[in-house]
Amino acid sequence: MKIGILGGSGKMGQWFGRFLTENGHQVWLWGRNPSKLAPIATRLGVQAATRPDMLGDMDCLIISVPIDTFEDTLRELAPFTKPDQLVFDLCSVKERPVELMHQYLPHCRTLGTHPVFGPGAESLKGYNFILTPTTAPETDLAQGVKTWLEKQGGNVRLISPEEHDRLMSVVLGLAHFIAIVSADTLLGQNLPGISSAGGTTFRLLDTLTKSVLTEDPGLYASLQVNMPKLPKLEADFIKRATEWAELVKNGDKAEFARRMQTLKDNLARTEPGFEKAYQAMYHLNQPR
Repeated sequence: MKIGILGGSGKMGQWFGRFLTENGHQVWLWGRNPSKLAPIATRLGVQAATRPDMLGDMDCLIISVPIDTFEDTLRELAPFTKPDQLVFDLCSVKERPVELMHQYLPHCRTLGTHPVFGPGAESLKGYNFILTPTTAPETDLAQGVKTWLEKQGGNVRLISPEEHDRLMSVVLGLAHFIAIVSADTLLGQNLPGISSAGGTTFRLLDTLTKSVLTEDPGLYASLQVNMPKLPKLEADFIKRATEWAELVKNGDKAEFARRMQTLKDNLARTEPGFEKAYQAMYHLNQPR
């Protein structure tokens, strides 16, 4: 299959370029900066599409661009697409991108997709992949994609764009928000050598904050502001954090313990065996 990747110089575009080439597909990378794209294509052993009209010859197109430029990319791409051409997006949000693909590419076979992992993954094995079909034809397409991805070791789930965005508000949005605010708080303490004094729980928090801060600030800012359900979720988090902080401030050990026990009881009902997480945390943070 001939596959064109738009945004091919980005980290995920490069990841899919390598992955698809290794799986026997012919890959072309396209980007707005040909001089930047050429050495990447050479390194990956793929072709560089020097003109957007070349994308019309592809069997499949993968759009791997930031959400902020997604509509402009579709507008530029649309005149060169052909009927029934496969088009997938890799955005971390789904409602708006799927809506835009339907608007600009009604003649194509489009499908919202989200690889829920970063470019550090060596393969699909063990990683989550979400597909968001909205029509019967898209569902048929998604089932075929699901079968292929599962053969590569991926864990694939089909849900609506709306459900996807609700989940990502927690999985990505809230998790990133907590990590960034934690990093801001820790760095504000001005405690040199704090990492060497921390135990297992702190090492886990330290790893989380540092891993998030290695990422592109522009990308993370875009994710935060483009998740419409996230502000309400973060407001709820801040409200609950304030309530817990008040218990600490007031020295209310009994109420703190009561609330924590309630959380434990509720979690035990929904996730039996969750206590294994304590040992899992030690496994993740074994000293090197």
